[in-house]
Amino acid sequence: MSNLLNSSVIACLLFWLIAGCTTAADSQTGTDTKIVRALVMGSAEHPDPVLDKVIELEKQGILRNVIVRESYPVQIELTGPESVINTLKAMPKKGLPGFK
Repeated sequence: MSNLLNSSVIACLLFWLIAGCTTAADSQTGTDTKIVRALVMGSAEHPDPVLDKVIELEKQGILRNVIVRESYPVQIELTGPESVINTLKAMPKKGLPGFK
């Protein structure tokens, strides 16, 4: 009886250990893939490196619902992973002369 009880306890502990590790792995990847809607400003350069990168990422299926407003510099409304959008926003941009 004692061996059966020990085996059952060990089996349950092993199950909970595996389930806990799987849940921890899922929660770590969940923060990396948070999808957000954002507005990204383009650059005053021609060709615009920010717009070129957005078009490339849209073709790869990483960004969705891309709307390019015909302003100067362009304003790009898009949906995608938060980390990708933050990278786009951090890209160096050339501003308009006299614009502060």
